[in-house]
Amino acid sequence: MELQRLGGNGRRYGIALVLGTTMVGLVGLAVALVLAIQFFVAGSAATALFRANGNQLVERMVERVQARLEPAAELLAFVAEMLAQPDATDSERRIADVLTGALAGTANIERIIFVSPAYRAIVVDRGETAPEIRIVDVRNDANAVAGIAEGRAVREGRPVREGWAVREGRWGELLFLPRLAGPAVNRRQTVWQGERFAGILAAIVPLQSMSAIIENSAAAEYGGTPFILYGNDAVLAHARLPQTLSGLSPEHPLPNLAEIGDPVLASMWTLRNDAPLLRDSENSHMIEYQNERYLFLYRQLNEFGDVPWIVGAHFPARDIAGNLRSLAFAAFAGLGVLGLAVVAAFLLARRLALPTQRSAAAAAQLAELDFGRAQALPPSRIRELDEQAEAFNRLIAALRWFEAYVPRKLVRVLARDRDGTGIASQTREVTVMFSDIVGFTTRSQNMTPAETATLLNSHFALAIAAIEASGGTVDKFMGDGIMAFWGAPEPLPNHAKAALAAARAIAASASQADVRLRLGLHTGLVVAGNVGSALRLNYTILGDTVNAAHRIEELGHALMQAGDTALVLASEATYASAGSPADFDLAGEFTLRGRAERVSIYRLRADADAPQAP
Repeated sequence: MELQRLGGNGRRYGIALVLGTTMVGLVGLAVALVLAIQFFVAGSAATALFRANGNQLVERMVERVQARLEPAAELLAFVAEMLAQPDATDSERRIADVLTGALAGTANIERIIFVSPAYRAIVVDRGETAPEIRIVDVRNDANAVAGIAEGRAVREGRPVREGWAVREGRWGELLFLPRLAGPAVNRRQTVWQGERFAGILAAIVPLQSMSAIIENSAAAEYGGTPFILYGNDAVLAHARLPQTLSGLSPEHPLPNLAEIGDPVLASMWTLRNDAPLLRDSENSHMIEYQNERYLFLYRQLNEFGDVPWIVGAHFPARDIAGNLRSLAFAAFAGLGVLGLAVVAAFLLARRLALPTQRSAAAAAQLAELDFGRAQALPPSRIRELDEQAEAFNRLIAALRWFEAYVPRKLVRVLARDRDGTGIASQTREVTVMFSDIVGFTTRSQNMTPAETATLLNSHFALAIAAIEASGGTVDKFMGDGIMAFWGAPEPLPNHAKAALAAARAIAASASQADVRLRLGLHTGLVVAGNVGSALRLNYTILGDTVNAAHRIEELGHALMQAGDTALVLASEATYASAGSPADFDLAGEFTLRGRAERVSIYRLRADADAPQAP
């Protein structure tokens, strides 16, 4: 019987086409995947970095505004307590002395006033060379009459201190100071002597310096134009506001958006659109002015009166768009190089035979990001095949170095990203560990560079194996120390328990690596995400939890004893989250460096068994 040909009577293809298509498809998949990871991660990092910088700028401005005004509120509360003492308001001379002393205690207040229920006002102005004191009748002043009526109406909910009642103050309306030719804001505080309403205090705080305050708040560093609005239409602070502006008066104390000379700010509300780059942020939008796009970031403050203050800045959108265009150009250039590689691959495929199967298998492993198992191609007597093998082997070596510098876990998370959003910065609960070799600096002075490297590599190999085996991520090496964390980029429900298991294993390996170790662990919330620029990114964690873990490791300087090979310290948060492991004892309560509160610290017993499973 005639044997049938294997594969039936289907169409046959040339070896060059089959081998070329196979190799190009697999290698192209790996290259395209790397390009996609680079593009999406870098693009996400660019927008996230802009958002972080912009929000940081706004927060700094808010902090400076509060620092400017809060001293006046604190001083007024202090003066109210002084006047709330029995007999403190019996003499107008005594009241004037208290007000004069208070005015000398702060440079932010231009005028301080006390109004009695009899509508007698003691007014102390800063003056050119010395305080100026006036006593006037204000029964015809609408603001004074309204303030006295408001104070008399408030009878309940007053905090009591040492027998006298002092009503909480509030910020009032915006004023115009003719002597300073500028706006000011007033702070009001009622004064009570027991159950008796004693009068009203008021402080006038000029606002001319607000523009200089926000202009010096790192605006140039981030390329933004800062501003403060009074409501939606009036400009309270801007780089152009310190210049002379005509037309300001008590009836018109602030310029409006059109008068300030900033056409972008003037179009803030009229040309408003959604900001695609910031669609997941509050208090932000984009406008298009004269074919240019500008992004606005801002925050509303409601504590300085009935009219809200809007503190913010606007940025040219081209700063972000330029980064994204550069990334797109790089991606197209990479695709062009890939296209040239396709042509070369088909030409070289004519000479391929057995090496083709090996290269296809290795390329498949690369596409799966399994760089460690990818087999190097053997040399060939044919020059083209030998060059191909050498180039492919260099690619494998480079990718293995890439895997050594970038955690495989992170690469796989990026590889599974289907919607192209990359790894967004997010708040996570993690456990952070810092380790350090005791006495390494002194010890290394008596060692050659080769001996130092051998010692460190031996220790790091054991520590990294323990960290990765427990699901942790090595963040960075700091000389002879390691920073690692558990719970990001992928969630790890038992991250504290896993971290303690790794710490036990590292401590147990100290003798094998011939080192003495200190380890500190803390559990808490961090911001996990990309930090860097389009040219270089680093996935890391930020926040007070990281600082606390480092401080706990430093605490080992005082707690480590001469006979200890390794000292593992954990915060109460880590100890509790890990289920209160029995091999940890309370070391005591300590004050960490740079902190006021005391925290409970637990330490791994020296006689504890070797590593427990997480």
